[in-house]
Amino acid sequence: MSTARATSPAVFPRLGLLCVPLLLAISGATSGCEQEQAAADLEEKKEAAAPKIKVELPPAPDFDEGKVEEQYADGSFSIYGLRTDIDGNVKKGDAGTEVMVKGYVQEIYVPPECPEGEICPPPKQPHVWITDKPDQLGKKRAMMVVNYRFSIPEWDAKRWKDQPDVIMEKGKQYTFKGKFKRFSDTGFAFDRGLLEFVAYKPHDPETGAELDSWVYPPNAPWHPLEVQRMDEENAALAEKAKAALDKKKSG
Repeated sequence: MSTARATSPAVFPRLGLLCVPLLLAISGATSGCEQEQAAADLEEKKEAAAPKIKVELPPAPDFDEGKVEEQYADGSFSIYGLRTDIDGNVKKGDAGTEVMVKGYVQEIYVPPECPEGEICPPPKQPHVWITDKPDQLGKKRAMMVVNYRFSIPEWDAKRWKDQPDVIMEKGKQYTFKGKFKRFSDTGFAFDRGLLEFVAYKPHDPETGAELDSWVYPPNAPWHPLEVQRMDEENAALAEKAKAALDKKKSG
């Protein structure tokens, strides 16, 4: 008798049932991959069709822009140098300390014309704006220099006839002497500091070289000629008062 056993036909339906889910799973995975690929292809087509937009970013800021030496070989400050310790230098200026500042004339104030027959507000007092570099524009790094010119009455014009005047040209560099403040004695104000003018060193008109002598505004209270006049007047008053006191004692 043969030992081989015949496989029951009933087993095949069961294997068939097991294969169906496996085939469905494989089919579903294939369908999912196809969908993902189709979506990726569609996205790629959209990107290719989209207009190319060029993004331009602003240049990185130059933090060294406007920087110069804080103090020059002759001891004068730059505007940048004065403002590195603005509170300390303003405090010194308010106390009467004078400093030297070197700068280029950026702008000279010119009073506006008043039409004939109209009433116009009084013009501002003479002042200029100076910068550390000859090509600097705007007022961000500029500094005001005020009170560099005084009116001279006709009766006193003779006394000042031979005294040099303060004459500045736009674009030229000068060395100024003055008091660094935020508020001037004549009503000017600037939060980043201004210079109350005392004197300046002009330049030789032919060579352009800076002259050694200081020029003071004619008729300014601190002009050497005016200081001399006041000293002489005070000395004369003191002598007169002494003579009157001696006369009273002797009488």
